[in-house]
Amino acid sequence: MKRLLLVVPAVLVAGCGTPLTSANLGPSFRSAFTGLYDQQQRLLGRDALGDVQALVSCRRTGTGADGPGEDWVCSVQYTDLGTASAQLFEVQLKPDGCWKAVGPPATQPSELVDPITQRSLTNPLSEFDGCLDTSW
Repeated sequence: MKRLLLVVPAVLVAGCGTPLTSANLGPSFRSAFTGLYDQQQRLLGRDALGDVQALVSCRRTGTGADGPGEDWVCSVQYTDLGTASAQLFEVQLKPDGCWKAVGPPATQPSELVDPITQRSLTNPLSEFDGCLDTSW
């Protein structure tokens, strides 16, 4: 009987799945990206932003499809005032549901230059983070 009790909880836990999936990471990434993109553009003096429409697709590049790991990537395609762009971000997803994204240095350098004052500014999209709702 003890053996059966030990096996049943393992089966129940295994059947529950994980909230660390591409379906949950995508919306979290999209929300963070669009807010930070707006912030970045305002830092660069673009106050008349349109409604930035972003499509995000996240996936693991390693062996597993879900779960924590440093092998996630999120592809974001967005249009701002009629100009379409696409970028790929490397993402580390931790077991607690929090994640960190690193932008491509060629398009998201760590520093930007204010077009008016020529001051160096920190680029909010070079590295950013967020957390998934893992309470389910």
